[in-house]
Amino acid sequence: MTIIRWRTQPNLERFINEAFNNRVEDNFNETCGCQPDTNIMKSKDNYMIEMAVPGLQKSDFNIKAEENVLSISYEPAKENNDEESKVTWLRREYKQEAFSRHFTLPETCDIDKISAKYENGILKVFIPFEDPEKMKLTKAISVN
Repeated sequence: MTIIRWRTQPNLERFINEAFNNRVEDNFNETCGCQPDTNIMKSKDNYMIEMAVPGLQKSDFNIKAEENVLSISYEPAKENNDEESKVTWLRREYKQEAFSRHFTLPETCDIDKISAKYENGILKVFIPFEDPEKMKLTKAISVN
């Protein structure tokens, strides 16, 4: 069996692209390479955001929809210094980092019906929307 070394360095090209494509204030609010990988999908009824965040609990997430922005964030609890003093780290590659992701919501979404589910390390946020064709229907209104 061949053992392949896992590379844990941040992707430099991604870092440079994000640094130049994002607003300046966004670059200072995020830690480099610590945002969870995210998939965004669309079905006939809703958008779904899938975020890979293993090792967390449902209660760890702060999900908020305000105006036309959906925010998903996590802030780890402060590490217990008493617990840390009992161990000597020989190598530490895994650590939960704080993150905050923001997504612009479409005008057709129903904010009151947004829901989320966390299962097997994957956070799924469901954003239902109205069919734009239904919203464009013309209706005659009579004057009484």
